[in-house]
Amino acid sequence: MVSPLARRLRLGVAIRELREAAGHTSAQLAREAGLDRTAVSKVENGERRPLDTVLKLLDVLVGESDPRYLTLQRVARDGLARGWWTQPDFAGMGERQARTADIESGARTIREYQNAMLPGLLQTEAYARHRGQVALDFDHADLDLNGTVAGRMRRQHQVSDPGGSEYDVVLEPQAIERLPVPPAVMREQLHHLLTLATTRENISVRVLPVDARLGRGYVPRCTFSLYAYPDPEDLTLAVVDTVTADLLVTEARGAQRYAQLFDQLRDAALSPEDSADLIQKAADALAAEA
Repeated sequence: MVSPLARRLRLGVAIRELREAAGHTSAQLAREAGLDRTAVSKVENGERRPLDTVLKLLDVLVGESDPRYLTLQRVARDGLARGWWTQPDFAGMGERQARTADIESGARTIREYQNAMLPGLLQTEAYARHRGQVALDFDHADLDLNGTVAGRMRRQHQVSDPGGSEYDVVLEPQAIERLPVPPAVMREQLHHLLTLATTRENISVRVLPVDARLGRGYVPRCTFSLYAYPDPEDLTLAVVDTVTADLLVTEARGAQRYAQLFDQLRDAALSPEDSADLIQKAADALAAEA
């Protein structure tokens, strides 16, 4: 299933463009469709709205005879789907991780830059459990440790199942050299990372060395991810990781700037083979300390 949120965001952009092309304000469109004046803005902002609300807007903007009507109707239906992250078994994973699972769902490609930690899609259960405990200690009262770990492990199906996403990751050296978890857990995690990086054709892991030449020299200040979907009409989404929330970038120009930055980082990083050697050395160093 393709991300319901991504589909709602695509629908919102389409409705806004159709409304502006028709010369309607949001209030005028709502009045013609017989809806509350806030209904239009909620649809355009990607909020979950009943299907009949969307159909009333489409009736005004394009009509059933227009081929775009059926396409956008399908997109609207997809946007109402409820994925595994909404099931009671995963209620403890928290809203932030559930939103990430939604965005990842059905992605054709996932590109990620991590400047400090290892990505959730590549974590072992033990690593995820230790990091989850840190989040709880940081006063994330809405999280349940077992639910957080269960959600993280389930999310990994997006890259481990047959036909999963192409996953391209650039890591800063401290993500593999720093010890945010006990040494034994980190050693297991590095071996797991090495296995994924060297045996899975859809997973590419590159390490960005300290002396990397970064073209214009722009260095990102925080972690970010990019998601592209099989349907070229769906938006490419950029998600920027902050301390308290994830910033979602939906505007095409903004997402493109993150895509260009990722390409710059990937081009400056070590090759997958040299990166694997560096990961192996980090794992060996921990083994020597044991």
